[in-house]
Amino acid sequence: MGEMRNALIIRAASALIAIGGGYGTLSEMALALKSGKPVIGIKTWDISAEVMKTESPVEAVRLALKARGF
Repeated sequence: MGEMRNALIIRAASALIAIGGGYGTLSEMALALKSGKPVIGIKTWDISAEVMKTESPVEAVRLALKARGF
């Protein structure tokens, strides 16, 4: 599926939690930001001030839920 996989993931997601990552993660983050989806990063690319950063997976989920109004 290649790059289409990233687009499908972003379209289906309410928010994106990016962990570490290579170029595929970077692509997913960019697509999510472009789509207006919240992006939470754990030790990942520093591409935008819009990316919320944390070191904790639990905190990442909390930030994602809060960003979506839950």
